[in-house]
Amino acid sequence: MDLNRITTDRRALLLGAGALSLGGCAGLDRRPASGTALFPATQAVLDRHVTEGKLPGATVGLRLPDVANVYLQAGTLDYGPSPAMNADSLFRIYSMTKPITGAAAALLIEDGRLSLDQPVTDFVPEFAGLTVAIDPEQGLEARPAQAVMTMRHLLTHTSGLTYTIMGDGPVQKAYRKAGIFPFTGELGGSAGDGSKVADLDEMVRRLGEIPLLAEPGTAMNYSVSLDVMGLVIQRASGMPFPTFVQRRLLDPIGMDDTIWRLRSGDARRMAEVHSYTEAGRRVETTASAAAYSAPVSLYAGGAGLVSSTRDYLDFLSMLLNGGRAGRVRVMAPATTALIHSNILPPAVQWDGGGYGFGGSVVPPGRPRAGEYGWSGAAGTVGWMDPNLRYAGVIMAQFFPYGAVRISREVRAAIAQDMARG
Repeated sequence: MDLNRITTDRRALLLGAGALSLGGCAGLDRRPASGTALFPATQAVLDRHVTEGKLPGATVGLRLPDVANVYLQAGTLDYGPSPAMNADSLFRIYSMTKPITGAAAALLIEDGRLSLDQPVTDFVPEFAGLTVAIDPEQGLEARPAQAVMTMRHLLTHTSGLTYTIMGDGPVQKAYRKAGIFPFTGELGGSAGDGSKVADLDEMVRRLGEIPLLAEPGTAMNYSVSLDVMGLVIQRASGMPFPTFVQRRLLDPIGMDDTIWRLRSGDARRMAEVHSYTEAGRRVETTASAAAYSAPVSLYAGGAGLVSSTRDYLDFLSMLLNGGRAGRVRVMAPATTALIHSNILPPAVQWDGGGYGFGGSVVPPGRPRAGEYGWSGAAGTVGWMDPNLRYAGVIMAQFFPYGAVRISREVRAAIAQDMARG
């Protein structure tokens, strides 16, 4: 995949392209009704995107106060004859994996096995000799790191690490040469790249040999930090990272369609992803269903999961409900509160406001204060608002991020529908 298509709008990728904006919900109609009846403006936006050929299909899921989940959908999994979109269609959620990894880390904090300001080297001794690039725009000349990288830094992208998709400087080139691609398929790959690392252990070994962009705790750089956290979770819990996520989150919540690898028959339910360029659209073969059906050894806590609208809404609803999924207690209320609180180091600020466990947090004093969520590189977004007591998910598939401006329009339509009473 062409790196330029992934990094077209880095600010939009980091801030979620405004996807976490929403008006109030005064006068909410709590009568049982279909999603289309409750949310006609939202349904109209979905329908228009399909009718105009901007997308083959898209879905929306909403958890409302004192109302059963509401789902809306339009179109099909691909252009041309294909199954209809629905709440159980499968999507590449990319960075929406990060809040799930963050929640797994929070469970270990609840268990007493981790703490926010604990050194990462307690579980990743490969980072004992970290260095910091003296001038990361010019080269890899480095000096020893002076600050200690902590769990807080990993959760908030303030570790000094970076991503291959976040630039083309010397450090990013070193990542590519080292094969640090914690993605399914070839997201961000290009000719001359090194072979992809086989697993998380190999990834941190190679990361430990590459300078950081900045001292830990001093700047926010979108990064592989949540992938490193996956290895921390693995070593702190004493079980494989995906096993911990499955046992402590996916199974208790009932997220049966949130998976690292497609199972037999799943490819028929997976939405196709297209790249949109000035020359038109084309199927993005580097992120194909075949790629997602291949065996997995590098479990990417920052971008590796496939999920459905229903599943991801259930995850956000668990956070909204203080850690309870139906009758199952997944985590303590205090743990969910910590997940969606601003845990940025005091010295760090960024344009989006605050940042919690793998997702953004709207700070006090701003509209929608307290809202927590994140988006994915291929057109997905999810959020929860503990003050307004609701959560939402929008699922579509396209590259590059922001090529189809559906999230902003859907969020505005949801606000309109919720305000009309």
